[in-house]
Amino acid sequence: MNRAKMSPVFSGQKLKEVRSKRGLSQAQVANRMGVGHVYISYWENDRYAPNGVNMVLLLRALGCDLEEVTE
Repeated sequence: MNRAKMSPVFSGQKLKEVRSKRGLSQAQVANRMGVGHVYISYWENDRYAPNGVNMVLLLRALGCDLEEVTE
Protein backbone atom coordinates (compact mmCIF):
# COMPACT_ATOMS: atom_id res chain seq x y z
CA MET A 1 0.00 0.00 0.00
CA ASN A 2 1.30 3.47 -0.89
CA ARG A 3 1.78 5.37 2.37
CA ALA A 4 1.93 8.72 0.57
CA LYS A 5 -1.73 8.40 -0.39
CA MET A 6 -2.68 7.73 3.22
CA SER A 7 -0.83 10.73 4.70
CA PRO A 8 -2.85 13.93 4.99
CA VAL A 9 -1.37 16.98 3.29
CA PHE A 10 -1.68 20.39 4.93
CA SER A 11 -3.75 22.93 2.97
CA GLY A 12 -3.26 26.64 3.49
CA GLN A 13 -6.52 27.36 1.68
CA LYS A 14 -8.46 25.10 4.05
CA LEU A 15 -6.78 26.77 7.02
CA LYS A 16 -7.91 30.17 5.75
CA GLU A 17 -11.46 28.89 5.23
CA VAL A 18 -11.66 27.42 8.74
CA ARG A 19 -10.24 30.59 10.30
CA SER A 20 -12.64 32.79 8.36
CA LYS A 21 -15.68 30.65 9.24
CA ARG A 22 -14.81 31.12 12.91
CA GLY A 23 -14.52 34.88 12.46
CA LEU A 24 -10.90 34.99 13.60
CA SER A 25 -8.08 37.14 12.26
CA GLN A 26 -4.61 35.81 11.66
CA ALA A 27 -3.44 37.83 14.66
CA GLN A 28 -6.10 36.30 16.91
CA VAL A 29 -5.15 32.75 15.95
CA ALA A 30 -1.46 33.54 16.37
CA ASN A 31 -2.14 35.08 19.78
CA ARG A 32 -4.02 31.96 20.90
CA MET A 33 -1.05 29.85 19.77
CA GLY A 34 1.63 32.10 21.23
CA VAL A 35 3.36 32.69 17.87
CA GLY A 36 3.78 35.67 15.54
CA HIS A 37 0.98 36.37 13.04
CA VAL A 38 3.45 35.96 10.17
CA TYR A 39 3.34 32.19 10.79
CA ILE A 40 -0.37 32.09 10.01
CA SER A 41 0.20 34.10 6.83
CA TYR A 42 2.98 31.78 5.68
CA TRP A 43 0.84 28.71 6.33
CA GLU A 44 -2.24 30.11 4.60
CA ASN A 45 -0.15 31.02 1.55
CA ASP A 46 1.47 27.55 1.51
CA ARG A 47 4.95 29.00 1.98
CA TYR A 48 5.46 26.64 4.88
CA ALA A 49 3.45 24.01 6.74
CA PRO A 50 3.21 23.87 10.53
CA ASN A 51 5.40 21.33 12.30
CA GLY A 52 3.86 18.79 14.68
CA VAL A 53 3.84 21.02 17.76
CA ASN A 54 2.47 24.02 15.88
CA MET A 55 -0.14 21.84 14.20
CA VAL A 56 -1.48 20.76 17.59
CA LEU A 57 -1.50 24.38 18.80
CA LEU A 58 -3.22 25.48 15.59
CA LEU A 59 -5.94 22.86 15.86
CA ARG A 60 -6.56 23.84 19.49
CA ALA A 61 -6.62 27.56 18.64
CA LEU A 62 -9.20 26.96 15.92
CA GLY A 63 -11.13 24.27 17.74
CA CYS A 64 -11.02 22.01 14.69
CA ASP A 65 -9.89 18.56 13.59
CA LEU A 66 -6.89 17.68 11.45
CA GLU A 67 -9.17 16.70 8.57
CA GLU A 68 -10.46 20.28 8.33
CA VAL A 69 -7.02 21.68 7.39
CA THR A 70 -5.68 18.81 5.28
CA GLU A 71 -6.46 17.26 1.92
